[in-house]
Formats: sequence, structure tokens, C-alpha cells
Amino acid sequence: MPSTRRSVWRPPIDRVRRQPRSPTTPHSAHCTSQRSRAHQFRSPATGIRCCTRHLEKPTMDNGSGVALPRYVELETSRRCNRTCGWCPNGEGSLRHDQELMDWDLFAKITGELGAMGYDGWLANHNYNEPLLNPRVFDELDHVGQVLPRAKPAIYTNGDVLREPMLTRLLAAGVQYLRVTRYPHRAETPASYESLRTWARRAGLAQWPWEERVVRQGLALVWQRGEVKVEVIGPNIIAAYNNRGGTVTQLPMLASPRIEACWMTATSASIDFRGRLKMCCCVYPDLDDHAGYVIGDLTEASFTELWTGDQMSGYRAAHARADWSLSPACRSCTQPLPETRRVSADA
Repeated sequence: MPSTRRSVWRPPIDRVRRQPRSPTTPHSAHCTSQRSRAHQFRSPATGIRCCTRHLEKPTMDNGSGVALPRYVELETSRRCNRTCGWCPNGEGSLRHDQELMDWDLFAKITGELGAMGYDGWLANHNYNEPLLNPRVFDELDHVGQVLPRAKPAIYTNGDVLREPMLTRLLAAGVQYLRVTRYPHRAETPASYESLRTWARRAGLAQWPWEERVVRQGLALVWQRGEVKVEVIGPNIIAAYNNRGGTVTQLPMLASPRIEACWMTATSASIDFRGRLKMCCCVYPDLDDHAGYVIGDLTEASFTELWTGDQMSGYRAAHARADWSLSPACRSCTQPLPETRRVSADA
């Protein structure tokens, strides 16, 4: 007698065998204790309370006492196919052409991080569109070999992403993939309808998406264990900033910063030329930001630059909301992203 049991559709990634990765560090219990209240701060942008002790990580083995970053942006390609008014790419042509990071440099940086046992997030974006990189899967394969404890992440505008590519990216080890569906106009409000429209076009309508309100706006979320995909519709005016003064077309994005910044303590940002920057908002090809390049990784090691005097000076100043060393920070209201915290509910 034929079975009457109904088959349940599952995303293809559910049927792909993936290699397990190391678990993430659990949230520290002392954050809710009375003793730690003096160490806590609350982001006025997000309302999320966090504790400076959350910033503690295993320190680097060069005796500096500086913690490893939680998040490394290793921008391996140059091109972006968009020119958004809320991004410095929208004010010039630097990102119109493709250029890949030299493979030997990529191998050098990832090898050094691997030798240190780096187990944080590793993303291949900054001001580029990473899925336009023709060797993206070769890079993921290399990362899996030399950085087995790292958590690969991809942030994309989703213009070229379709279901087969998404399935392949997750099977290749990507643990977090964010699709940001930017509107044509900054004042356009986010809507679930526009996100669902993109999902249908990408061949992802059948995936069991959950609708959520997120820091940036609205999102469709799919999650299996530690693997997460978010399709975000941002509310640009409410959630974005002026990238340290590099965005001039939308002056309403500029506002004075009054809270401490922990980006320089938790995040490393390297551009496609191998330049370690103060943070991800730095656009070093503009004169006003050229001074925020920490150094060139074709000439120095990651450890030297991350623990050096310039980066350490920024960390100390930013922890007390002192922008005298980095005037560009005075108009930047970038909150500490979820991937830089020990947990999203820190």
C-alpha cells in the first residue's frame, strides 16, 4: 500500500553535510551582577546594554596584552556594482573596476590569523560587493584549511545571489550571510513585501523565513543551528551614519557622537590593497581619511599593526569617548554590531 505520508520541503542546505565548527563563547554571567554595573554602558542608538568586560578576549602571544579582534573584515576584492547615496562609493568611481587582493597577501594574512588560533568572524567585504569576486569559493576553501576555527561571514547586496549560490556558500562553510536590500531612495521605508519580492526572484520563496524587526529595519531570517541568513530591508535615515564624514549627499546622517566606541577594540578592517584601517568606516582614498591607515600588511605583520602604538592609542581614546586623535569619529554614530558582542543580547 503506498504511503500517505506527506513530504516536507527543506532547503537544500539542510541536506548538505557540513563540518562542525567550534562553539561560540557563551555570554558571561557577571554582566547582570551588581558588581559589574559600573563597567556597563548602554548604546543610545540601540538601547542594548553591554559591559566593558565583554571586550576581554585571549590576548596575543607577543606580550602586548592586546586582545585578538572578534571580527576581521578582509576585503578581498575592489568592485561594487552600486553607487548608494549613503555610502562613499556613491561619491566617486573608485569601486567601478574589479581588482582582487594579491593571493600571496591573502595567504599571508589568513596564515598569520590561523597560527594565532583566531576563532572569530572572518568577512570578505568592506566597500566591495563580495559575490562579484570570481574566486570567492577558492577563498572560502582556503579559509577552511588554514582557519578551521574561524566563522566565515558574507555581507552582500544580493543582486547576483540566487538559491544555488546561497546553498553552495553555506555548504562551503559560511556561518552568517547577510543580504541587505537597499532601496533606491534613502527615505523609502523598509517593508516585508519588498523582501519577499527579492526572495521570489532569487528562488528562495520556499525557504521557511521568519519575519523580524532588527536594528537596521526589517528582516527575513532563516537559521539552522549556528548557521544564519538574514535578508534585511534597512531604514536608511534612522539606522545609518555618515561614515566619518565621507557621506555628504545625506547631511541628516551626521550627528555628534557622545558615547564610547568599541570598534577599534573588537574589529579589524583590511582593504583589498592590504591596508589595515582604524575601522570599517575609514575610506582611505579620500584625503580626510588617509591618516587613519594603520599600516600596510604587505610590509608588516598583522600582530605588529594591531598591537602597535597608533591602534592602541585609538583604542584607549575611543573607550573614553575622546575623538582628539580621530576627528572623523565625532560625527559617526556607528553602534557596536551584533557580531562584535559576546552575544546579541549583551
